Amino acid sequence: MAERIRDEILIEPISRNYEVTFEELVERYSGDIALLANRLLGWPGEVEDITQDVFLAAFVGMNKFRNDCDIKTWLFTITINKCRTFRYKQSLFKRKLFERDKPDSAAAADKKMTDNEKFVKVRNAVKTLPSKYREVVVLRYLEELENQEVSKILGISSNTLHVRLNRARERLKNVLQEIEEF
Repeated sequence: MAERIRDEILIEPISRNYEVTFEELVERYSGDIALLANRLLGWPGEVEDITQDVFLAAFVGMNKFRNDCDIKTWLFTITINKCRTFRYKQSLFKRKLFERDKPDSAAAADKKMTDNEKFVKVRNAVKTLPSKYREVVVLRYLEELENQEVSKILGISSNTLHVRLNRARERLKNVLQEIEEF
């Protein structure tokens, strides 16, 4: 009862923005607030931040204190709310982190691996082609040059290019089918 009366004496000047009395309040209850936050969170590194947040909220909301409970009870209520908010934000952050990384990354990793496997298979299949077919495939499809440019680079006619591309595609199709059958 004596502590409650003393708390009321402390709170009156605080509600009028007397800084010295607020410092007394912080000195009196910061250990209790820190201990409670540590027990609630289990992360000692966050306790100091939570304790500061509690006293900041208390300072800002001092005019809302109605004297219907002890200051310690009021500060503990603020502490519990700050810890809940902190845990909620942490869980949201972790959830977003895992949602972003897990499904998308797993799908992306699978796709990338599949794409890499396909790329390696196609590359190896292209390597098996005779040079006259490999050259047209590389220039036309991998370098994405137009038919006229490929013909000019290789010094062949447009008809010869079409024949070689058709034969190269047919061979690649056969080689890739054989690979897929394994």
